[in-house]
Formats: sequence, C-alpha cells, structure tokens
Amino acid sequence: MNGQRNQTFDIMKGIGILLMMSCHYFGWNHPWLARTIDSFHMPMFFIVAGYFSKPNSTVSSAKRLIGKYCNRLIGPFAVTELLLAMWAILMVFTKDGNWNTVINKLLSIFWADPYGLQTQFGQLHIGVTWFLISLLIGKVLLIPLSRLNNWSIPISMFLAYGAILLHRVFPYSIWCLSLGLTALPFIAIGWWVRNRELPLWVGIILIISWVLSILFSKMNMYGMDYGCYPLNVMGACGGTYFLYYISKLIESHTKNIAHFLSILGIFSLTVVCAHYLEIETHMTNHICALIPLAIPICLKWLLRYLVTFGIAYAFIKMPYLKKVFR
Repeated sequence: MNGQRNQTFDIMKGIGILLMMSCHYFGWNHPWLARTIDSFHMPMFFIVAGYFSKPNSTVSSAKRLIGKYCNRLIGPFAVTELLLAMWAILMVFTKDGNWNTVINKLLSIFWADPYGLQTQFGQLHIGVTWFLISLLIGKVLLIPLSRLNNWSIPISMFLAYGAILLHRVFPYSIWCLSLGLTALPFIAIGWWVRNRELPLWVGIILIISWVLSILFSKMNMYGMDYGCYPLNVMGACGGTYFLYYISKLIESHTKNIAHFLSILGIFSLTVVCAHYLEIETHMTNHICALIPLAIPICLKWLLRYLVTFGIAYAFIKMPYLKKVFR
C-alpha cells in the first residue's frame, strides 16, 4: 500500500483468497466453478511468491533466506495446528469430541500431509495449511535452483512430474514434500519472469492454454491431480496472467475495492490460517446456534466470510499472535 509494495500483486492475492474460500464453500455443488478456480488460484500464489524471491550469492545469504522463510511460514502453521488441537481438547470436555481427535491433530502437525497415514486415531491431514509447508519447501529449493538461470524451469518441472508419478504409486509424503515439488515450477516461473518482459503473443498463448485446461483437463494441486501435464502448468500461468491485468484494471478504476482487496492480499497468509480454523471448528455453525432466529442460507454463507475475516483480524491484533502473523 506504500511505495515499497506493488498494489497490483496485493490485489491479485486478495482476489485469490476470496476464490479459495468460495471454492471450498461452493465448489462441491458447482463443479465448473471449482474446476475454473482450481486451474490457477493456488499456482498464482506460488508464482507471486517466486516473483518476490531474492537471489542469493553466498552460503551465508542462503542460510539467512532459509531462516527468514522458516520464521515466516512455520510459525503460522504451528500456531494454527495447535489452536485446532486446543479446540479438539475443548470439545472433549464439552462431550462433543474424543481424545482420538486430539491425538490425530497433534500427529498431523508432524506428518503434515494432505493425504496422511491412516491410523487408529483416524487419517492424518493438515487441510489448507499444506500451502505454508509447500511454499517453504519450494522457496528453499529455489535457492540453489535459481543459480542455474534458464535451466531452473525445466529442472523444476522434471522434479515436479517425478513427484506426480511417485504419488500415483505411493500417495504419501511427510511434510508435504510432494506438494512442495509440484509447487516448485510455479515458484521458479515467478522468479524467472521478474526481470523479463513477456511478449503479448506469449500471454495470449498462455490464456488459450488456460481455457483449454479448464475445458479438457483438470488440475487440483491439493489432490496432486494433473490431468495433462504440462498443459495445466501453462494454463495456471495463463490464469495468473489474466488475473494480473484484471487486478491492474481494479487498481486503476475502483479505488475502494482495490483498497479492500489489497488489504486481504497483504494479510493473505493470515486469512488462509483463519479460513482453516473456521472450516475445522465449524465456528460459523456454533455462532448460528446461539442466534434464536432462522437465518437465510445466503446470510449464513456471508457470515462464514465475516467470521474468517474476524479470526484473521484477531490474529494480527493479539499481542503474541501478531508477531507470528506479521
């Protein structure tokens, strides 16, 4: 929002957050909506993260970058998962839960995989916060890969496709390693284009690829589902390219909307964690149960967005948590 930030990218991330929430809330009942959003919204976050990745020239600078990434991403991940574990404990004492759920949540912190192991305490999983660990893995892997310049993208795609093939044989990986590898090409692409001007014809090809990937293929990063690789990668880049210009139009012509979306973008990581808490704790349902009136379904969905934003606001205002979610 100040001179040091590019508001267009903040707006992109703000729109991406709203798309992510809408996909989770409505995608199950509107498959084409989910298909369109899944085709680019999570890759967009990785591309933007890669765009703002800093090159390193020495071992000491690489260590500083890794430390910075860990401080930025592991803290919110751990706090979110621990809050869910505390919620599970609260449910035990209110007789709405059991200790198996608590143990499941605690084990999931260390397993940290969307499709975790099936245990006697249930299947381990971490839900939306897979993004934080995958981003950490991808950003760390970019550090040595960025030194290869133009080779960084083909090598990252080779590693990603290897992870996809391995997933079909063994669909588990501790700490989202497979997802981090599939995110790597998007991070590398974002880093690669930072100092390059894409010709218009390249953008048109990417947007056409995006349309084709929606119509004839399917991509779901969380599910490690790539219908046609690398068409889906090109399509995700096309969707991101399209969103970039939509965001520039919003920035130029609708200042109030741009301001709101850019704030969401600045605190997008916090909103991701708040969104996961709202989903897992059924917070909105608990609030609705306290209201002695019949609430229209449209207002319930609106309330879900507001509850998520309220949780995120609490994160950035509470004395300790605001240091974690800074």
